[in-house]
Amino acid sequence: MKRLLILLVTLSYCLVSNAQKEKDFASKFMEQFEYDTAVNCITVSPKMMEQLTKNDLGKREHLAEAIQKLKSARIITATQNGEHYYQIAEELLKKNSKRFSHVDKYQDKKNYGSFYSRKDKTGKTVELILIHLDNKQNKLVVVNLTGDIDEEFIASLSKNFHNQN
Repeated sequence: MKRLLILLVTLSYCLVSNAQKEKDFASKFMEQFEYDTAVNCITVSPKMMEQLTKNDLGKREHLAEAIQKLKSARIITATQNGEHYYQIAEELLKKNSKRFSHVDKYQDKKNYGSFYSRKDKTGKTVELILIHLDNKQNKLVVVNLTGDIDEEFIASLSKNFHNQN
């Protein structure tokens, strides 16, 4: 009986630890370009995000509150062949359509992009991905946010991109 109990505890621990190791989109994307010097990724810590919002706190208080709920922000850039990398990112998201769903898109003469999200089992958005291409400079920017992301935050970001275009 003790062996069975120990086996069940060990098995459940393994399942929990594997579930926590689930990679975000930025990690999966960067695995493909580990040795490609044209593609870079930086991670912005929650503490750094807090510092960035302090300067703008009065203007966008609801945005600052939403940013405080984030666990991480990862920013991927490709300074050349942006359209090529954009297509790869979009294909990776579509390939994993059970995990990521398309939220919104925007386009004008020099920019276009898409928003994707991932929800947990309860339906809460836990990951938000923005893929953005500057056609004029052929540069790609991918912003990958993880944490407790509410619909108001997504709508605010989406509205900002639609208003700029």
